[in-house]
Amino acid sequence: MSHSSLDKDVVEPIGSFLTAHGLTVWIDTWQMTPGDSLIEKIGEGIEKSDRLVVCLTPNSSESNWVKKEVATGLVMELAEDKGLGSNFVIPALLVPCKVPIMLRDKLYANFTNKAFDAACAELLSGLTNAASGPNNATLENKILRTYNMISQNGKHALVIEFGVRVSPAEGLHIVVDVGAPYTGVTEWLAPPNRPQMPSIIGLNLSNTSERREPPIFERVFKAPAITSTLSYYVHFESEIPFDLKQVVFLDGYDRKQ
Repeated sequence: MSHSSLDKDVVEPIGSFLTAHGLTVWIDTWQMTPGDSLIEKIGEGIEKSDRLVVCLTPNSSESNWVKKEVATGLVMELAEDKGLGSNFVIPALLVPCKVPIMLRDKLYANFTNKAFDAACAELLSGLTNAASGPNNATLENKILRTYNMISQNGKHALVIEFGVRVSPAEGLHIVVDVGAPYTGVTEWLAPPNRPQMPSIIGLNLSNTSERREPPIFERVFKAPAITSTLSYYVHFESEIPFDLKQVVFLDGYDRKQ
């Protein structure tokens, strides 16, 4: 799995999913020990692999190492030797970013518009060359993403993103039970997949109310609208890890999304 070292917290859980489904996954930190040659070991890993997954994020798009792995003639030569051709390289879009030009004509596993397990299953189907076929799942308009992290002051942090795929939501009514006695709450509006707290927060909500009764948090507002390009984020801090137990996600008029 070709990736930036800055993205290991995302890449390694994907590798664990694939391993649990019977694949042998090569990730540098899993296979290398102190004293190993980075170039030599990664070269061996690519040469022994049947597929090369390129994990795309803003970090990897700017990584000279990832660019070199994708563009090198050795990769294309290996693909031909294995009889795989262009199917040797499989992109996985983890965070919206500029896709390298040599990958723009390829379908990619998309982690930005579906649940983690669903995206991993999509990647698995590409690795095993087994199309998933039609399904009867109903596509929900709402997007709910959670991000666990450590805040700058060393406390446990949980960020919850509320967004929509297509149809705008007229405000929001959200209720969450984060499963921990949070000590701070910060809210902001930003484009999708932006869990990092902005340096300047200007939150202007109309017809709004809130309830803070740790571990419960409730917020209602009628405007602005939540759209496919504007999500609502809530950042919680706690002295102990979070255990998210319940999320209610309605628009400002209590309609399901």
